[in-house]
Amino acid sequence: MSRPFGVTVLSIVLMIAGAGFVVFGAVFFFMGSTGANATAPTNGPMATLLSALGAATGVIFLVFGALHVVLALGILQMRSIARVFTILLFLVSGAGALLGVIATLISYSHVGLAWNLSLLVLDAGVLWYLFRPAVKKAFAA
Repeated sequence: MSRPFGVTVLSIVLMIAGAGFVVFGAVFFFMGSTGANATAPTNGPMATLLSALGAATGVIFLVFGALHVVLALGILQMRSIARVFTILLFLVSGAGALLGVIATLISYSHVGLAWNLSLLVLDAGVLWYLFRPAVKKAFAA
């Protein structure tokens, strides 16, 4: 069975998201080191904390970027395990978006609510697509 068009689109979107995570990871590394250099002369412990937070956040973003790219390549090659891990990734993302919706309802923010609702809808759409019988069948072949 040939690859469904939606799988190709999903793979491209995952690659773009992965590239975005990598760029933001590099930015966090840069921000952490710049903040550390700026505050080091007057506040040594704060510089260390900023550097550590920037590095840790950068690593997390780089890991998620690599995960997105690896899953995109697996989805593109129609690997069943990549479909399963992509489902898990979007379940975790959806849970985070749901928590974000709850948090923005408590301390209301138009932008935060719109962002989290759009993430929740996107996650639900991707999960719906990956659970469609035709897509499941294409990955089983």
